[in-house]
Amino acid sequence: MSKNAYINVRVHEETKTEVDQILDSLGINMSTAIDLYLNQIKLKKGLPFDVKIPKKNMHEKRKELAEALNLTGGKPFPKKFNKIITLYARGDIDYDVALYAIRKEYANV
Repeated sequence: MSKNAYINVRVHEETKTEVDQILDSLGINMSTAIDLYLNQIKLKKGLPFDVKIPKKNMHEKRKELAEALNLTGGKPFPKKFNKIITLYARGDIDYDVALYAIRKEYANV
């Protein structure tokens, strides 16, 4: 089947540049990548990835964990706790894992 349809899309220049570099390292061009994406939509009968609103934004998650830290008696917490808080806020670890890591670190303080 010959390709004879055109799509014109406006994107951020920085995004296009970064994606071009990634695609180049994969050995494909932007046109081929877009064609792959459109075919995945056709096969899946929808987007080929989940699109949903996050349950909580990062600010709310950081606040929630900071409040949990205050339940430890208001002790100042070490700077390395910021890493745990950030991992939780990004959704890389869940609340229970974050609290476990904090409790473990408190035992070493």
